[in-house]
Amino acid sequence: MSPSQGRKQFVPARPRAEVFTAVGVSAAIVLGTLLIIWLIRPGSPGIPGEGGLLVRQPRMTLLLLLTAAAITGFTAYILRRRHAPPLGTKGALAVGTGVLVVLAIVAGIFWPGGVVHHWPKRPKAQVPVVTPTSVPSTSVTTASPTTASPGTVSPTTPPAATTPTTKAR
Repeated sequence: MSPSQGRKQFVPARPRAEVFTAVGVSAAIVLGTLLIIWLIRPGSPGIPGEGGLLVRQPRMTLLLLLTAAAITGFTAYILRRRHAPPLGTKGALAVGTGVLVVLAIVAGIFWPGGVVHHWPKRPKAQVPVVTPTSVPSTSVTTASPTTASPGTVSPTTPPAATTPTTKAR
């Protein structure tokens, strides 16, 4: 008999950190795509104030995109520095992000013409009031088999050709 071979140690195809990074980036791409679709959805034609945030509030969207770009740039700057900042990396990111958010709020307050567009209220749809009309009662008359005189017209017989009619003008 040959000696039994011991179990080999399991070696994953990819490191766990790499798998988590791939899953996180994939989820971020899907959520970012859904967010962009929601932001740029068109409104109903001819009706102001409908649709996504990019359609309804372009100034606010511009301010939010500029703020996000500034925070991303600041984060990249802090993470790429050779020397640690005095507050540490996390402290510098927290303080810098807070400063950028406050600056964005101040920019929104002092934006010329206002940052938020107030759309006029849409008029409520007027539903035509329909009054029920009374249905004329149709009574069924039974004709009795009596003989009428030759000059009279019974209600069940059509008018004779000698009945006078009005002429169209």
